[in-house]
Formats: sequence, structure tokens, C-alpha cells
Amino acid sequence: MFDLYFCPRKAAQLRAGPDASWLLSLLEELHQIGYARHTIRSYLREAELFGRWLRRRRRPLASLTDADVLAFATRRPLRHLRCNARSAGNHVLRHLRDRGLVPATPSPAPARIEQVIAAFDKHMLNAAGLAANTRLYRQRYAREFLLSVFGTGPIKWTQVQIKHVRAFISTYGQTDRTAAAQVAAGSLRSFLRWLQFRGLINSQLPGAVPLFRRWRLAALPHVLTDHQLAALIATFDRSTSVGRRDFAMAVCMVDLGLRVGEIEELELDDVDIAGRNICLRSGKPRRQRVVPMTNRVNEAVVDYIRRDRPTTTDRHVFVRHRLPTGIGVGVSRELIRGVIRRAYAAVVPLPIMLAA
Repeated sequence: MFDLYFCPRKAAQLRAGPDASWLLSLLEELHQIGYARHTIRSYLREAELFGRWLRRRRRPLASLTDADVLAFATRRPLRHLRCNARSAGNHVLRHLRDRGLVPATPSPAPARIEQVIAAFDKHMLNAAGLAANTRLYRQRYAREFLLSVFGTGPIKWTQVQIKHVRAFISTYGQTDRTAAAQVAAGSLRSFLRWLQFRGLINSQLPGAVPLFRRWRLAALPHVLTDHQLAALIATFDRSTSVGRRDFAMAVCMVDLGLRVGEIEELELDDVDIAGRNICLRSGKPRRQRVVPMTNRVNEAVVDYIRRDRPTTTDRHVFVRHRLPTGIGVGVSRELIRGVIRRAYAAVVPLPIMLAA
């Protein structure tokens, strides 16, 4: 099977390596699912590096966790998250769990913790009016915090101390990803304020959440020059249907300033071809907006819908064209971010952050 995807020298190297057994079974699984050839080759290369990385740290497969995947994807000298590395690591972890070589995924949070999270989510929706994605990640950090303090035991709010708050946030500050640490801190602070409002915890706990230093003007985004912007748009292969879809999504972001979430949720009924405008029914403002399309956007979107979009009952404008997720299924935020990150990396070798 290695010979189907790699040259004879590389195939022989993989067969002779210490990870040959699970690399081969992973390759067979990806092949059976129907991943594209270049995707399988990319994942296998990252999986091989993952195996070497684990051996250098003397980590047996049985001890592999999700935290190891994140550490591998953000390892030095890398300066930002490697999307292929994380995807490949997740595939490896799932595959090894399926084969019984790695313990199964940890059991879900106890019901009593989920009850607290459900009440917190109800408050965020009804009182704060937060968007679904914002509530989702705040639930995640609140759940992780409760598990770190109480585990599977009973919830006793008097046991929550400042040291628990600082210990939890410090774990996110050790990965050199300041933005992620700030999100975790903000989410936990919101959760603790809600608990304080209900009179369940000490009033000093919300103020104990650490603050992460942000240099003045450091949050300002990098601006592409006109030449770089033109080069980014030119990276898309418009000779293929997938390339034309990615080009249409990119020009929607560049010309209209659409966010990743707005492109993901864009539906056919939102595109007025005759009026040459797009109706945005969601997003941060949480109100309907009508945005006129530029000539480039109009041509790209209309050409994709009429020429390349697969026949499907899904109403999203931009859909998937390949297995295994399913042909004709609406694109995800992760797919859109990956498309733009790859184009950006081909033009400017710097990390990029995309707004949700």
C-alpha cells in the first residue's frame, strides 16, 4: 500500500520504520474512506513525524492524549499552529484508539456539571444575547474548569479557590498562544461572574483570573500590500471546480469584507443575482444587512453556482466537493480558514488569524 502513494525509496523507508504497522493501517483507512491522494500523502508524512516526535520524548503510544496532538502541532521552531500537523495528529489518535492501542476518549462530564453548564448557557442566551459560537467556547472552558476542580466528585462551591483559577489559566499560557490564553481567561471570568451573581462563590474569584500582557498596537492586523493581495488571489487554481469555489470565497472576503462565519452560513436565497447583492442574515451585529456585490464577486459567485456547485439539497452557497465529509455538504469554518491560510502562506510566510 505504501507503494501506491510514495516512491520506492520512501515506501521502503516507511516499511522498515518502527511505526510501520500503525502507519500502514492508517494509510489503508484513509484510502478506503476516499481521501484525495495529496491529502493522504500529507497526512502520512505528518503522522511519521508525529511518531518520531513521540519517540524523542519517550512517550509510549498508550499514553497519547489530545494535549500531545496540540503540542506536536505547535512545537518549536514552529511559530504558529500547523493545520496539517494537527489534523494528522487527530487522525492518528482516533485511529490508535479504534485499534485499542490508546485508551478510549475520556468519559463526558458528570450530569451535575452539565446541569451547571446548561444553566450558564441559558443565561448567556437570554440575558446576554451571545451568539451560538461564543456560547459554545465559553461552555467549553467553564466545563473544563469545573472538571479540573471537582473531577467526578460532588460540586462544593466553597472548595473553589484562587489557586484553582490561576492553575487552570496557567495551562493555556504555556503554549505561546496568547490569543487562546486570553479567550480562556475571558470565558472563565464570565463564568465566575455568573456564579458570583448567583451567590455561589467568593466575590474575589473573578478578579483572580490572570491578565495577559498585550503590547500597545500589537493587536492590529498585518496589512497586505496591493501586490501581495493580488498574489494571494492568484494562488487559486481556477481551472478546477474546487479552485473556483475557493476563489469565490476569497473574493467575498477581500472585496466585501465578509467574515468566515458569514461565508459558511451564506445560502442560495441570500444571493440576489438580478439585484447583484448579498443578504447577510447573521453575524456579530445580529441583524440583517444587504451588501452590494462587486463585479468580481458577482462573476465568481454566479459562475460557481451555475457551473461548479454539485447537485445537492443543501441550500448553502459553498459546499464540499470531496469525500469523506460528504459531497454537497456546506463548507465548515475550518475548511474556509484552511483555504485562506494556505493562500496566505504562499504569499507571506507569517501566521494569520481569521475572525470567526
